[in-house]
Amino acid sequence: MLKNCQKGSSMIEVIGVMGVIAMITTGIFATVSKIYDRYHQTAIVTQIRDLQKNIQMRYATAADYRDLTKNNIVQTLIDERVIPFDMVSGGKVYHAYNGPVDLDGTQYNYTITFSDIKKPGCIDLVTMDWTVNNTSDLIKLEVGGKTFTWTGNSSSNRLPVSMGMANDVCKDKREDNVIKWTFQ
Repeated sequence: MLKNCQKGSSMIEVIGVMGVIAMITTGIFATVSKIYDRYHQTAIVTQIRDLQKNIQMRYATAADYRDLTKNNIVQTLIDERVIPFDMVSGGKVYHAYNGPVDLDGTQYNYTITFSDIKKPGCIDLVTMDWTVNNTSDLIKLEVGGKTFTWTGNSSSNRLPVSMGMANDVCKDKREDNVIKWTFQ
C-alpha cells in the first residue's frame, strides 16, 4: 500500500498564488489612488471658494485689497482665520495638491493664484461656475496663457470656460498649470 505524503506546495502553485495577490493588490492601489485624487479635486475646489469668500468678508468694509501685497499679511490672515487651516503649512499657503498659493491686491481688486495643479483639478477649477443671481465677483481668469473674461471679444475667451477649452488650456504636467483668479 503506497501512501502519498505530499508536504508543501509546488513552485507553480506558489507562483500562481503570488500572481493573484499581485493582481488584487494592483487593483486596490488603483482604486485608492483614484479615490485619493478625487478627494484632492474636491478639496481644491472647496479651498478656492472658501478663500475667496473669506477674503471678500475680511475686506468688505474697506474694499481696498492693497494689504494683500504686504510681506506679513499671510501670517495675519492665518491668525485671523481668513485662510482655511487645511491650506496652511509652516506659515505658508498651499492648496490640496501641495502647490503654492499666492495672494495679491490693488485698491479695487485682488488675485488668488494656484500653481502646480494636476490636470483633473485644473479642469475642475477652470470650469467652476462663479455666478450667483447672474452676477459674479470674478473679473477674469488666467490659465495656460489665456485670459477669460465675462465680456471677452472672442467667444472662446469668455467666462464660463467650457469643458473642451479647459481640457485645452490645462496641461498634463502639473507644474505647467497655474490658475490666476482676479476678483473685485
